[in-house]
Amino acid sequence: MRRLVLSAITLVALGATPALARPAEVMRALPEAERVGAAQFRVLAQPVFDAELWSEAEAFSWDRPFALALTYRRALSGDALARRSIDEIAQRQGVSRASLAPLETQLSACFEDVRPGDRITGVSTGADTARFFYNNNAACTVRWPGFRRAFFGVWLDGQGARRSFSERLRGDS
Repeated sequence: MRRLVLSAITLVALGATPALARPAEVMRALPEAERVGAAQFRVLAQPVFDAELWSEAEAFSWDRPFALALTYRRALSGDALARRSIDEIAQRQGVSRASLAPLETQLSACFEDVRPGDRITGVSTGADTARFFYNNNAACTVRWPGFRRAFFGVWLDGQGARRSFSERLRGDS
């Protein structure tokens, strides 16, 4: 209980809205999951989304299933979300966008347009697989070699300017 109260105080101090309960899709996919961390992602001081990381383990691990829930604070097109994800993956892996075209097709089919308050949750079930939910409804399953690290690493690897965001999300700070 103390951890939950401290997490809520930390979120309020960071300008994020604390979640009162696990999202239903997280409860179904990872019944014993607890929130590991939370952070708000901003671009030019404008909030884009609130992120929460859930895991059945006490601490984040790339080797265990986890869920990443993003609750959007601004409207974005599903195509823009897929395109930005592919740009990030290509840059991080040092590969061409063209080599990721089949993955972009999967993500474009997965991601709907979002409005403020909409939530996309990705549940990483294995190194190569993730299930996605849009506002608690199953959206799709993505299969791609190394998908867990490639896709979720955008938020969780903590490189460069996103280091503090990633640390808060992983519960490291």
